Amino acid sequence: MVDEQAIDEQAIGLLHTLLKTHLDWHGARLNFLARFILALLQVRSVSFPRLASGLSTQAKSRSNYIRVQRFFRHFTFDPADIARMVAWLLPEPSPWVLMLDRTNWKLGRSEINRLVLGVGYRGIAIPLFWTALDKAGNSNTAERIALMQRLLDAFPARRIAYLLADRECIGREWLAVLAKRGLSFRIRLKADTQWVPTRGKRPLWREFRGLGQGKTRVLRVPRTLWGLPVYLSAKRLDDDEWLIVASDRFASQAIAEYARRWEIETLFAALKSHGFDLERTRLTDPERLERLIALLALAALWAVHVGHWAHERQPIREKKRSDEPRSASFDTDSMCSIASSPSSPSFRMSFCCGSALWSTAAPVM
Repeated sequence: MVDEQAIDEQAIGLLHTLLKTHLDWHGARLNFLARFILALLQVRSVSFPRLASGLSTQAKSRSNYIRVQRFFRHFTFDPADIARMVAWLLPEPSPWVLMLDRTNWKLGRSEINRLVLGVGYRGIAIPLFWTALDKAGNSNTAERIALMQRLLDAFPARRIAYLLADRECIGREWLAVLAKRGLSFRIRLKADTQWVPTRGKRPLWREFRGLGQGKTRVLRVPRTLWGLPVYLSAKRLDDDEWLIVASDRFASQAIAEYARRWEIETLFAALKSHGFDLERTRLTDPERLERLIALLALAALWAVHVGHWAHERQPIREKKRSDEPRSASFDTDSMCSIASSPSSPSFRMSFCCGSALWSTAAPVM
């Protein structure tokens, strides 16, 4: 018969040891963090009462609930430390594909709006930095530049393949900053964006008129947009809309590369209604919410590690998307269950495998 409490404590001890190698925190804080990550995966909710019931301690749920509250109310840490730990635990050394996007929801009359910068990893974006927007709606250029600078300050030597962003992230100043920093990009443009060729102003989509539905075209000569040279690629979607992507350099696969932007949407789904239920948090204070997202980043990365290990041994059901661009993502419930269930026959082996991945940062075999 499986001793679930004993396996819980073994898992917590392993995770505590791994966290200690990367975070210079007090032992009690690391113990709480290990328990909190496993509780997140077990209850799949950021609800404090539910998390308190899953902390796997001898204390009563009420005491655990107060402990959770105290952590988010009083304990502070540098978000860059979490970002560096996440980066260390990503086992693939190839250049990063960065993704920038917003996620938002309402809590009563409060608008919760976060700009998130993540790195693509096996079909999902793992968040590195994020910032609170004190408004509803789009981010502005200054907010995007500040967030990108935080990443560059934390990882000055990191190789970056390119940055992916949607139609919100456009404008002369923004693209000029990316060019100055030497950051390649694949950014979607609005089809009706006006540019000025030799014969007067016209929308971008006219550069691709005559392109059939489902077809792609890449222009080899750059166009001048907002005073900057950009390379344009386009696909005419089945619903007769346009997917037009601007690149800093000629990229024959720009449309296919841009399709990876969906990985950050997969992240938002995993953090919210299809995963950890972030929208149900009662936290509105920006600093406390920042701490919660940091812990969610670690939990998400753990679930992906162990989920992929298990998938290679027994395939996990995949969810197929039917709209453009096409993508597939692993079932969040299955991955969280494998990564957290002490009663699962494969839990001990999968946890030890995940621990090895985290401690060595070696490629998944």
